[in-house]
Amino acid sequence: GLIADLGHLCQASKVNAKIKIDRVPVHPLVKANFPDYQELALSGGEEYELVFTADKVTMEKVKRALDCPVSVIGEITDESLPIRVILVNSKGNAVTPTKTGWEHFKNEVPKTKVA
Repeated sequence: GLIADLGHLCQASKVNAKIKIDRVPVHPLVKANFPDYQELALSGGEEYELVFTADKVTMEKVKRALDCPVSVIGEITDESLPIRVILVNSKGNAVTPTKTGWEHFKNEVPKTKVA
């Protein structure tokens, strides 16, 4: 999901990200049919969006060059916090996610050895 994958990028780069959850693009049909659409957009494992970071000048160049919508959903910060991805609502208040992403093999049953 977005939270988990962005967290990996932030950890590797030793930075944090502040995501404005109301800016994360969600298709209108998803919003209309799933009350938990924001959770799905933030932690679902099948998002087909790309996440990248760029300074403001580069971002404007990217927006002009691409033939598809580009959504700025937050910012990278150098705050030294243990939490790598901070979610905020439209009022700027921190939001705690119930899920961060799919954990592969979490529920996998250990295989027993056959003699």
